[in-house]
Amino acid sequence: DGQTIAAAGFDGDVCLYQAADGMLVKQFTPVPLLADAASAATAASPAGDDVNFIRDVQPVLSKLGCNAGTCHGAKDGKNGFKLSLRGYDPLYDHRALTDDIGSRRFNRASPENSLMLLKATGQVPHVGGQLIDANHRYYEILRRWIAAGVELDLATPRVASIDIHPKNPVIDREGQTQQMKVVAVYANGESRDVTAEAFVETGNQDIASVDAAGLVTALRRGEAPILARYEGAYNATIATVMGNRDGFAWQEPEKFNFIDDLVAEKLQRTKTLASPLCDDASFIRRVYLDLIGLPPSADEVRAFLADESDSRAKREALIDKLVGSPEYVEHRANKWADLLQVNGKYLGREGATAFRAWIRDAVAANMPYDKFAYTILTASGSNRENPAASYFKILRTPAETMENTTHLFLAVRFNCNKCHDHPFERWTQDQYYHMAAYFAQIGITKDPMSGDKKIGGTAVEGAKPLYEIVSDTGKGEVKHDRTGDVTAPQFPYDDPYEASEGASRREELARWITSPQNRYFAKSYVNRLWGYLLGVGLIEPLDDIRAGNPPSNPELLDQLTTGFIDSGFNEQELIRTICKSAAYQRSIETNRWNEDDQTNYSHAVARRLPAEVLFDAVHRVTGAQARIPGMPAGSRAAELPDVGIKLPGGFLDQFGRPARESACECERVSGVMLGPVMTLVNGPTIAGAIADGGNELTKLVAAQADNAQLVEELFVRILNRPPTEAELAECLAAFDEIEADHQKLAGQLDALEKKFAPAIAALEKTRADAIAAADKNLNDYRAANAERYAQEKQAREDRIAQAQAALDAYLPQLPEKLAAWEKQRAEGEPQSLWTILDPEKFKSTNNAQLTKEADLSLVASGPNGKTKYEVEARTDLTAITGVRLELLADERFPSKGPGRAQNGNFVLSELTVEAAPASEPAKFASVALQNAQANFSQDSYDVKTAIDGKSPGAGNGWATSPKFGENRYAVFETKDDIANANGTLLKFTLDQQFNDGQHTIGRFRILVTSAARPLKLDEANTIPEAVGKILAVAADQRSDEQKQELDKFFRTIDPELKRLEAALAEANKPLPDDPRLKSLEVKLAEAKQPIKLDSGLVRMREMTRISAEQLKNQRLTGAQDIAWVLINSPAFLFNR
Repeated sequence: DGQTIAAAGFDGDVCLYQAADGMLVKQFTPVPLLADAASAATAASPAGDDVNFIRDVQPVLSKLGCNAGTCHGAKDGKNGFKLSLRGYDPLYDHRALTDDIGSRRFNRASPENSLMLLKATGQVPHVGGQLIDANHRYYEILRRWIAAGVELDLATPRVASIDIHPKNPVIDREGQTQQMKVVAVYANGESRDVTAEAFVETGNQDIASVDAAGLVTALRRGEAPILARYEGAYNATIATVMGNRDGFAWQEPEKFNFIDDLVAEKLQRTKTLASPLCDDASFIRRVYLDLIGLPPSADEVRAFLADESDSRAKREALIDKLVGSPEYVEHRANKWADLLQVNGKYLGREGATAFRAWIRDAVAANMPYDKFAYTILTASGSNRENPAASYFKILRTPAETMENTTHLFLAVRFNCNKCHDHPFERWTQDQYYHMAAYFAQIGITKDPMSGDKKIGGTAVEGAKPLYEIVSDTGKGEVKHDRTGDVTAPQFPYDDPYEASEGASRREELARWITSPQNRYFAKSYVNRLWGYLLGVGLIEPLDDIRAGNPPSNPELLDQLTTGFIDSGFNEQELIRTICKSAAYQRSIETNRWNEDDQTNYSHAVARRLPAEVLFDAVHRVTGAQARIPGMPAGSRAAELPDVGIKLPGGFLDQFGRPARESACECERVSGVMLGPVMTLVNGPTIAGAIADGGNELTKLVAAQADNAQLVEELFVRILNRPPTEAELAECLAAFDEIEADHQKLAGQLDALEKKFAPAIAALEKTRADAIAAADKNLNDYRAANAERYAQEKQAREDRIAQAQAALDAYLPQLPEKLAAWEKQRAEGEPQSLWTILDPEKFKSTNNAQLTKEADLSLVASGPNGKTKYEVEARTDLTAITGVRLELLADERFPSKGPGRAQNGNFVLSELTVEAAPASEPAKFASVALQNAQANFSQDSYDVKTAIDGKSPGAGNGWATSPKFGENRYAVFETKDDIANANGTLLKFTLDQQFNDGQHTIGRFRILVTSAARPLKLDEANTIPEAVGKILAVAADQRSDEQKQELDKFFRTIDPELKRLEAALAEANKPLPDDPRLKSLEVKLAEAKQPIKLDSGLVRMREMTRISAEQLKNQRLTGAQDIAWVLINSPAFLFNR
């Protein structure tokens, strides 16, 4: 009738579908002869009142889109009505439909007037529009369910799996179609055609499209995964669109092992002809770059090409030589460092270096992959002693660790089913929390060997100790996000594994993951290695195994996986097997029958070199020594322990080095975009390697006199092949062009010089006249004021002489003054001096660095922002009555500080003090402060508000504007004496919360005293503890060194000496500038400025100068030019 499509399956069922919407109209199921009635198949459409909510209604709601994520299945539902996403919770959905808002959505007495039917048919307003009419099959299913009492039978058998038919269909030409059929298999063994309610989708919309009825339409030649989804079950197959293959004739490709047999089978099925093997030059370059991350040397290339033995045999020997070599180890270790997120951001430089070294040792020992993963997943102890435990220092929460572990070791993305069931896979939300529970009993505590060293720290997350201890605590659970219940550990699929009785959760998980029977563990790693070597995985992306993403050659993946397991998870053996296949060794050249093939390995795929490989290759071929900050000269980029190590110009980051912040393969970028291109052309890395005077290019030019042989050496060294005749001729011509190019530049410069000569001459005359006039004015003014200058100079010299004489006359009195000071101190108040505290612990809450200076002051550097400085110190002083805070001017800060703001200001919002007996350091108690005094306070920022218990963002605290670049000090009395006979531990907190986050203190030190209250603000009344010890020694028993130290200190506090020194410094100040004289000097300097030349002339002069320099060593210049061109060519940038 033109409106109905008939489809028949292998089981004999005949289905009629509406062409317009794909809905099932009728199904005919054959009944076997001589069978009893009980064995007859059940029709897909429920008969009579036998309508089941789980089996019949839920699939209808899904097909109509009611529980989709864009409708009522959204997180918060839609318009007040919420269903579980895609019907994963039938009990919740049943209650929502039947109990919510007084059961208003159904009407059993009059099912046709049920709100859920009125909305679906558009009889009442519905945002989703009209979905069905009263004659639709789905309408009848819903009506019957309502009429039967909206019952729910939770014992209904659920869908266990689905099958999709036909398997791997082949569609001959574009525009042709193939009807897919979906059969559900239930837990009780029954099966049912569910094509009408199933969702059938294409994984490649460029190759094939699929309509609502599951009808596949071919669009162009290629392969498209076809995914079927029904009630939480998934299955997939691959549809092949053959396209026009007229004239195709199958030819057997070369076969070296089972890989080639299985690849050839797929190529024959898809009518694809394989390319021939690559030549030896291409092979040696490819295998070196793939296996060790370095190109071969020129000598290695020549030796390999000259070897006349069987090509396959010598290639296999080369593979055996490279696999397991030291360079191989570094290359593979770098890849694992990416996947394991070896990053100083999480581990510090020391931890990252240790973890990278552990990985390297494991790769060097060819540790079996299952043991490697097991060792990481069960690692315990300090990551300082057992670096593998760093895995749990990086991933700190059960959910985070579970998501990363399943992604890394199983290529399964469990992060998609955290909030609801996985939208494209069978994984459920419950399984997410069951799996996370395996990581709930991991403890992480500080390793005492960390000392005060910390990593990171933000306003949201505190800093972590440098080293931490990982252990299995036996305590800790995970709560389900939806139910709030504690979730027991349970695996998402039942693959066999062996674990000892009483094993920890982590041990059990590791045994399950690394089991040879685990369906994803070995397979996922085999796929990764295949993708690394062939450029395209059997599953793409490499780390995304799911039902809707089937392998392009499942038989090959299965056999590779079996071989990997049988080898004892021997990575090196697997890599040898792959590299020794003809599939790996094919040429990148294509033919008519494989030019559109991207998935079946009929030809090699050119791949851009990874960032580290490219960097190392550039230095290898030029012979330049790499200089990486913080690494020994000549180190490879592949050896870097930490992505925090950056190169000048950002070369590695520009070329896609991963940030090592996740295990996703997508972190590494391999495209060629504008940024990397500009780095190649203008960046310092390649230019520096080529121009390095000590590189091999310079030596090569000196050693090789023949230009033809020089060019050949450059090609073999850089591209690992000899040049073609045309390339050789072009390069030889380039040598001769250097002088011609220089002459051309010289001619262009001469023409420009002549063009601009008149203008330049005029400008120079104007300049000379201006200089002469300015010089005359200056000299005339100096002559007119010579007598005044002489008088001012003599007066200054007299002041200096007088000040120096006064100082010289006073210095001999210092010993007497010192003795008198000591006597006065001994007879008066020996405790009136301030004692400088020696900070033992100090930190900033905003990650600023505090550094202790020789004078026991602390200097801030690094990030600026709102912060608290926390300082701890000990003192033997008893009966402490006051605290003195000194803020010191310093050249390192704007306007000499003492603050870090742009004008040198600071704002101390609040100062708090705590004290504890030295013998009981945990018993800190708050110390009340009073009577704050300062040598200067800014208006509205009096020092008294720094101890008022408030820390607002403005209008409170101690500040110093407008007086900057001077020492500031403040004294705070303690309300009560701090008296501990055996010493005191003091803790000071300098809270700085000014709004802009910039007004922090730059340099400060803290002092205490036992002087009687009230305390005086006396700057000179300070004494270091070391000086105090000298004073305790009798004068006649002091050593010469002690006497010198005491004299040195006294000179800093004697007020008369300080006055005389200040007077001498004032006298020595230069005479103030004469404004008129200064103005005339500036005018003369301006007149002497060179004339401004035309920019084109300036540029041409510079180009000609450089060209002249290059002409001095014409052959080296030519060699460098050729090297630059070859390195920037696709033949070098890509592994072919």
